[in-house]
Amino acid sequence: MKNFILASRPKTLVLSVLPPFISYQYAHAAFGSSSWGLALLAMTSALMIQLATNYFNDLIDFQKGADLIRIGPVRVTSTGLVKASTVKKWAFTALGIAFLTGIPLIIKGGPVILILGIVSMYLAYGYTGGKLSLAYRGLGELFVFLFFGLFSVLGSIYIYAGKLDLNSVFIASAFGFLSMTFICINNLRDREEDLKSSKLTLATRMSYESYQLFLILTILLPHVLLFLACRGPAWSNLSLLPALFLIATVCRSKGEELNKSLKLAALHIIIFSAMVCLDIHYENIF
Repeated sequence: MKNFILASRPKTLVLSVLPPFISYQYAHAAFGSSSWGLALLAMTSALMIQLATNYFNDLIDFQKGADLIRIGPVRVTSTGLVKASTVKKWAFTALGIAFLTGIPLIIKGGPVILILGIVSMYLAYGYTGGKLSLAYRGLGELFVFLFFGLFSVLGSIYIYAGKLDLNSVFIASAFGFLSMTFICINNLRDREEDLKSSKLTLATRMSYESYQLFLILTILLPHVLLFLACRGPAWSNLSLLPALFLIATVCRSKGEELNKSLKLAALHIIIFSAMVCLDIHYENIF
């Protein structure tokens, strides 16, 4: 069980749960649509897809020799803690649960949700595996923005309410950028290791300073988007303080030191989400 949790990368799992939850809050307030049952199914399905992605990532990076020198969290496959076949079973089991919990969502949302579900489940593997190998082509950030932002938020709101509006797009994009912060920290931390193993992430295709600036933008842009969405002073801007602290930590850290930034990124997205809930509750967004 310890290795199962370790390979799941628990510090990042808030990424999959928060977008469907915020979407539920927004759909209820803006459109009068609410179903806790659908919200729980959406959160579970998204969580399972993220778990599958993390397990496939652990497995495939080992198979491609990308984890020979490791400064990030322990990988259970490359260290021999768990057999590759076992990690593979974990990944497919997570996808199976995602499919089962997604069936009611497909029934409610129709063909659009079916397509989003199929694409998301395939990309759980295609993030590092198959012909796509998005993480090895510098497209990992795009995957995260699409899955945790547009797919998760817009898809969830559409399931709950059957409609979307411009503010839905602002919220979805904000969470897409917030989620990108995590992969950017990982890729900046692993940049030298990835260069040695020929893993062509976006961080290795850019200079260190340019990618660091890109990372800082992913932290700040969500606040800009919520400023555009809100009719008055936004509660969400109170999370600018942890955002600035996160930026300061990123700017003065390198290599393994960036691991502590992941905890701050998790704190940032949690506080941001709580403040967005307040903006929704006080009808400041719609």
